[in-house]
Amino acid sequence: MRELAQLAPELLGALMGGFAPPVAKARRAAIGTGLIAVFGLTAYVAAAVALWFALMPLIGPALSALVLAGLALLAVLVVWAVTAVLDARAKARAQAARSAALQSALSDTALQTIPKLISEHPAATLAVAAGLVFALTPRPDR
Repeated sequence: MRELAQLAPELLGALMGGFAPPVAKARRAAIGTGLIAVFGLTAYVAAAVALWFALMPLIGPALSALVLAGLALLAVLVVWAVTAVLDARAKARAQAARSAALQSALSDTALQTIPKLISEHPAATLAVAAGLVFALTPRPDR
């Protein structure tokens, strides 16, 4: 038990040494994203207030607020639609990648198994091949 207690700092240092660069990178990314969000929100609020003050003499304060709310809602809907399209594309790509990986694994397995099957069980191989030909041949009654 005492040896484990003496090894613990060394093991922990070795383990944390492998994790330190990704943690630092994630921390930098989080700080950068936070700063971008704060400055972006500040710019958005300043632009909204400026637009409200610009529209207020023309259409009044209530209609100015409604125009700003409508523009913000339109922006939300556009971002939502773009996100939905990008998500659908990502799902389709992931499905295609899974399908390709499965086909590759099946074909690799078949290429490794068929020669062994032919040499060890020629009659069974002939039966399987005949069954596949029967199943895959188009018939007029279907």
